[in-house]
Amino acid sequence: MAHETLDEERLAEIISSSIRESAGFDGDELSSTRTDNLARYQGEEYGDERDGRSSVIDRSVLETVEQVMPSLVRTFLSNSETAVMYEPQRPEDEEVAQQASSYVNHVLMRENEGFITAVDWMKSALITGTSVVKLFWDEQEDIREETYTGLSDQEYVKLVNDDKIEVLEHSVYGKIDANGMSVDEETALGLAAEGIEEIEATHDVKIKYTNTKSRLRWAAVPPEEFLVNKRCRTLNENDNTWTFACHRQARSVEDLIAEGYDEEIIDRAATQHDSNNYDQTFEERFDDLQSVTQNYSETSYGQRRVYVYECYMRCDYDGDGVSELRRITVLGGSTNTEILENEVCEELPFAELTAIRRPHRLFGYSLAELTKDLQRLRTAIWRAMLDGLYLSLYPHRAIDESRVELDDMLSEDPGSIYRVNGDPNSAIVNLSTQWPGQQAFPMMQYIDQALIRRSGVNDLSGGLDANALQGETARGVEEAANSARARVELIARTFAETGWTRLMRLALQMLNRHQDREKVVRLLGKWETVDPRTWNVEMDVRINVGLGVGSKSEQVSKLSMIAAKQEQLMTALGPTNPLSPLPKYYQTMRKLTEVADLEPEQFWNDPTQAMQQMMQSQQQQPNPEMIKAEQELNMKREEAQAKLQQSRMEAEMRTEADANKAQLEAEVARFKAELEAGQQRENAILRSEVDKKVAADKLAFEYEKMRLDHDYRMAELQEEKELEAAKMAAGSRDGQGNINLSD
Repeated sequence: MAHETLDEERLAEIISSSIRESAGFDGDELSSTRTDNLARYQGEEYGDERDGRSSVIDRSVLETVEQVMPSLVRTFLSNSETAVMYEPQRPEDEEVAQQASSYVNHVLMRENEGFITAVDWMKSALITGTSVVKLFWDEQEDIREETYTGLSDQEYVKLVNDDKIEVLEHSVYGKIDANGMSVDEETALGLAAEGIEEIEATHDVKIKYTNTKSRLRWAAVPPEEFLVNKRCRTLNENDNTWTFACHRQARSVEDLIAEGYDEEIIDRAATQHDSNNYDQTFEERFDDLQSVTQNYSETSYGQRRVYVYECYMRCDYDGDGVSELRRITVLGGSTNTEILENEVCEELPFAELTAIRRPHRLFGYSLAELTKDLQRLRTAIWRAMLDGLYLSLYPHRAIDESRVELDDMLSEDPGSIYRVNGDPNSAIVNLSTQWPGQQAFPMMQYIDQALIRRSGVNDLSGGLDANALQGETARGVEEAANSARARVELIARTFAETGWTRLMRLALQMLNRHQDREKVVRLLGKWETVDPRTWNVEMDVRINVGLGVGSKSEQVSKLSMIAAKQEQLMTALGPTNPLSPLPKYYQTMRKLTEVADLEPEQFWNDPTQAMQQMMQSQQQQPNPEMIKAEQELNMKREEAQAKLQQSRMEAEMRTEADANKAQLEAEVARFKAELEAGQQRENAILRSEVDKKVAADKLAFEYEKMRLDHDYRMAELQEEKELEAAKMAAGSRDGQGNINLSD
């Protein structure tokens, strides 16, 4: 499937439309809200003031913002550990994580106007709701012209043998005697031709030195200069709700031409009227300075300002079917848009802070939005109270104009003379007015409570009010102070998890990508060689959630308790004990000094390197005490090893005895089993033999019985036969003669 390629004309139309539809574009609701918030912070008049009446203005918005700022500054900009740090993601990142945290903090705070930028960034978020900071890599050329005279050949060669040096003018002459008589180049050449060789060449040179300085820079972007698509949730190039962001600012024609942009396009933009007037918030910011103007047409041509829009968006400009993140610099804004530059970029260089986040929206609430209506109420009540007080002190008068000189009554000066005919008490009567201010105090107190509920800020959030805490217990005071700090801590945590975290990620990525050489800097009191090219840009970012929490007295108390425990451990186990060695104690003392708003380097030195050198020195030249201590330690170690060996042998013996016992028991069991099996076999054989003998005896018995029965029968038959024979012989008739003995 073929993909359409965007041309510059179509891309300019898309950018122009995106600018017009952006949040914060000229005159939209967001811009009006920002302007009103700024006016309330600066205490501008409401426009309903009347001559002769009180025009006092309550400053609740300013008080609320300024009461929160010290806690935020202490959290993010103190001398102690940074609120956002890098954590190693891999084992090899362990050593560089701390170095990266310190170096990035050094670059942001020391090599830039870090304090001013950070304060403007955070305070703007408290006033306008959402504030943006921009990071960029800046390269500037430092060009100087210098002149050197009387250089020798060696000095001249050493000077010009530098890529940063360009020779503008060069002349050579010579010296031919001990007194240093000088001759010009032509004479020196002639003398050399005559054979005079002792001529010392001398150089005069004019050079141009060009040094390119590059560094990471960051700047707070005024809210009126930043545009973003309305449905955006976060300023993250990976968030699919973000589609467009723009930083617009007025730049001089001279600067743009020096950066290499097309002079014809710049000239056309400088002569055209820019209808994109976003000066409403800008003018409000400088409303107290009557001479402020942005009419640049009265200045010289080179210093005339044109509005430059640095836009970021994803688009498929090359038609390959993949949208790239691009940085597109244009002139003209929403009308007459002309593209100056169009290039692929790696990330969206913005980080945002929101005081009170609104779910699933980039722009949240500011403290000004939460309190400005209450400021209006306090202003109205305060003005009414002062007007009533003024009338009670200087009441209206009723006069008899026929008896009083009216011109005299116009004077309110003390000791003024009023000319009156007759009794003054009857000619001039004061219309007494009772001051009703007492009735307004409960309403003012109610508004104060509403202000505290909305903002979470009261006198306890920044310090204790002695009058407010009379009669309170220590626990009650602590709970009240903790409750007062809760909102401030939530704002600080929101800042850390959003804008400050992204700021640190972007700074790490840009330093890794752009810093092309090592750099030696002083970090935490030590000189270190830093090379961001070796860092892992995917390191995790950690938030110090406890940083800045609690008053300084509470922090001092906690650190003092930790220091006391460490001192006890070092007294008992020595400065090299495994639980809390001397370097850990140094870190505690360092934090304790920082809480006291002092420079730790003025009071403490890091003992790590000194302890390592001491240990190495002691290993090379051990003293008798160390030898004795080492011997005692060795003896104790040997004793411990002997005990351990004895315990091991006893354990082995017990193990062996247990094994022998188990083996013996197994043998006994096997013998018993074999014995029982043999006994059973013998019993079986015996029973078999007995059974055989019993069967044989039984058979013999049966046989004998049968034989005896047969013999008895035979004997009985013999007797019967003999009886029959006797009867027959006697002629008895009873004889049968049929007895057969063979039967």
